[in-house]
Amino acid sequence: MAEYRTESLRGIKEFLRFRKSPLTLLRSIASRGVDILQIAAGKRQIFFVNHPSLIRDVLVTHDWNFIKGPGLRASKPLFGSGLLTSEGELHRRQRRLAQPAFHSARLVEYAREIVEMGTATSRDWSDGQEIVVDREMMQLTLQIVGRTLFTADVLHEARDIGTAVTRALHHFRQLNSPLIQASQFLRLWAGLRARQSRLRFEGLLSRIITDHREHPDRYNDMLSLLMASDDETGTGYMSDELLLDEALTIFLAGHETTANALTWTWYLLARHPEVEQKLHEEIEQVLQGRRPAPEDVLKLRYTGEIFREALRLYPPAWIIGREAVTGYRLGTIEVPAGSTLLMSPYAMHRDPRFWNSPESFVPERWDDPLAANRPKFAFFPFGAGTRVCIGEHFAVSEGVLLMAVIAQQWRLHLVPGQEIAPEPHITLRPRHSIHMRIERHPGTKTPVS
Repeated sequence: MAEYRTESLRGIKEFLRFRKSPLTLLRSIASRGVDILQIAAGKRQIFFVNHPSLIRDVLVTHDWNFIKGPGLRASKPLFGSGLLTSEGELHRRQRRLAQPAFHSARLVEYAREIVEMGTATSRDWSDGQEIVVDREMMQLTLQIVGRTLFTADVLHEARDIGTAVTRALHHFRQLNSPLIQASQFLRLWAGLRARQSRLRFEGLLSRIITDHREHPDRYNDMLSLLMASDDETGTGYMSDELLLDEALTIFLAGHETTANALTWTWYLLARHPEVEQKLHEEIEQVLQGRRPAPEDVLKLRYTGEIFREALRLYPPAWIIGREAVTGYRLGTIEVPAGSTLLMSPYAMHRDPRFWNSPESFVPERWDDPLAANRPKFAFFPFGAGTRVCIGEHFAVSEGVLLMAVIAQQWRLHLVPGQEIAPEPHITLRPRHSIHMRIERHPGTKTPVS
């Protein structure tokens, strides 16, 4: 049996220190090549898993022995029983119903909508304008999810929904606080606040669902697939409550993660002008003044490598949690039933055993022939196994196409004097908004269709 480097932290003080600054601990684990870190806080047992083979065992080989971690279970007042929180047969059925919405033929249709909406956003900007790039990306990806998966125009509600998303993430963090979890009163209070945050989305989604119900012939999108009868199980239509849970989960997860990935991409490009220059050169060479098309996602190879490298350094899903249903052997360690296992793409993507200069932004590393020898689970920004992100290919296509559409017209420069750092909520957001000044790319013309 392979030997794994194991360390332990004990005591409530160490646990609270981790809760206060998890990214600091994760960087330390990565830099020292720790495979398993055990944290014991009273009766609570937490195991950080930081080796590709162990991550594969938990998420793929033995996934039947694990359920979602306590953090996501505590968030049910916010997400309900959607794909993010559901388990067992319910999760398998929901995923089976939603999967056709992400097949390759659909992605081609979505790509055209993505380019159209990205072009509209780019057209609204002006030379020398200062933008809040994280807010712009949130509003853009929100509109894309609304249009592609729900056939709904949410342009006029995007700003309000963005504010509600931020509030919802704050409530998610409250629901996961160990101090709140220790008190029944505080748990109820946090759950009520999360429920109030959810109501903002329910109003919008209920209107969309009602219109789909009343006019089914108008729609052929992901929501209509979820509403269709499931012939295999004979269970008929989903209840409105479950539809709301599923729609809310996909609505939030489908735009929040991609928006964060794009935000960090623009930030990294602004800090590395030599990479940005190569990006513009590829876009000019491949597109030659026209708008990107679905087939250009594969042709824009370096653009894709930039996006992948941004996902490596700032994975939106920065940590993945599981709970052991029965006792489990993790390497040479016996993990008791009920223990929490945490796997962090943020840490694994920075491990020097698998990445040269892991803290550096080097898109070219993805074109290195040696990269093929890297263990598969040294890079897992979308999770793995039966619960891998259902929209992985959608998100990558969206990221590449929006980069091409925007960079075809603009260069984005960081406004000086900002303190920029990641903030680990349910996703890895910037701690403060990122302000950027946009400059029209010299010599560009409005792309032709």
